[in-house]
Amino acid sequence: MKKYIVLFSAFFALASCEVDESLNIDQKSPTSVPASGLFTNAARNFFDQMNGAHHYRLYAQYWAQTTYPETSQYIMTGLQDNIWSSLYSGVLQDLKGAREIIAIEGAANSKNQLAIIEMLEVYAFSVLVDTYGNVPYSEALDPLNPSPKYDDAAEIYTDILSRLDGAISNMGAGAGFEASQDPIYGGDMNLWKKAANSLKLRLAMRLADINPAVAQQKATEAATGVITSNAENFGINYLSSAPNTNPLWVTLVQSGRNDYVAANTMVDAMNSLNDPRLDYYFELKDGAYKGGIYGDANAASGFSAVSDELKNPALKGNLITASEVSFLLAEAAARGFNVTGSAETHYSNGVTTSIENWGGTESDATTYLAQSSVAYNTAAGDWKTKIGTQKWIAMYNNNFEGWTTYRLFDYPVLNAAPGMSIQDIPTRILYPISEATLNGPALNSAISAIGGNNKTTKLFWDKF
Repeated sequence: MKKYIVLFSAFFALASCEVDESLNIDQKSPTSVPASGLFTNAARNFFDQMNGAHHYRLYAQYWAQTTYPETSQYIMTGLQDNIWSSLYSGVLQDLKGAREIIAIEGAANSKNQLAIIEMLEVYAFSVLVDTYGNVPYSEALDPLNPSPKYDDAAEIYTDILSRLDGAISNMGAGAGFEASQDPIYGGDMNLWKKAANSLKLRLAMRLADINPAVAQQKATEAATGVITSNAENFGINYLSSAPNTNPLWVTLVQSGRNDYVAANTMVDAMNSLNDPRLDYYFELKDGAYKGGIYGDANAASGFSAVSDELKNPALKGNLITASEVSFLLAEAAARGFNVTGSAETHYSNGVTTSIENWGGTESDATTYLAQSSVAYNTAAGDWKTKIGTQKWIAMYNNNFEGWTTYRLFDYPVLNAAPGMSIQDIPTRILYPISEATLNGPALNSAISAIGGNNKTTKLFWDKF
């Protein structure tokens, strides 16, 4: 009897109701991701990569190492694969996914959202070019093409500048992503547009030595719409608790290690200029700022440690600052480009906004700039020496731009690691080891095109 009751009950259930398909969906493992989630994840991964990439700090000679000095001796084992996969897989793929979803959904603010995504894609591709040289671009991110060609770096720059122009023109009034979805500007499109123009100015000035006409045109177009104050800096607001902390905190505090000290290159330069930012960059050691020997294995106890400011888990991770923009404008003016303001004015603004961004005062900046060794008109050397040195100091916590400043200006004069020469300082990162296996023919073609897969092969914009 029980058997019949069970069978009847089952039949009745099937016959009398519709099947709720949602019950078969694992709510903890959704099959689709909102565009905003992909955008936020991409932005976070990008900022984490750029703020946490300590090899750039070492190549710029801001820091020296202690027990394991391999990176400052330019051993790149595994490094090149990490950067490559982080940007292509962790950033660009998510941005591509967000773009595709937005195009389908067609929300009212989709134009602004797509413009923001375009700007971030341009930024990420510029970093790839500025790191490696020729890279996959036109055929990249296609799952049906596992062997994309490597595009010419100069041609990529031409295209991304054009794409950036399009993004800027499409950034209009109203919202972008919701404030809670935008960890950079909280949905403020006016600030996004300033950041995009600032990026355009940066990329334009990369071209100044090899294509001055294009550099001047693009720089002039961008100059009137750039970041002008520290309140507008292009950065992500990290939080005080894991897992949303600045990656610097993870390296310097959470790890429990003491792998880095101030480099003598940086400390000696700042000591000679009585730079007030020393208090914010490094800790005193026996009443003085003392840098470890760059490229050597230094005893952590013998030299100035990284400051508490950089150990703050909630330290804002800035990638484009008012200070950098001012130095870019100073360079443009020094080259005779048609931008408003003199090289001296922009140079002084670059120094001042850098000092203020770290907690110093306008008075501190005025005193610093009053020194003959710092003032634009009396500091030693030509404009490349003056701007290059001060921009390098200011880019201390924007380490990729610090390393790039040296590559572009050849200033300041860096130190050779023990047993090496200045000529050994990397001007690019080697191609990923994985590419030799996965995309060998395209990789070999790229290596031939750039003049060899060497650490000291110069990028297309590095003319001198």
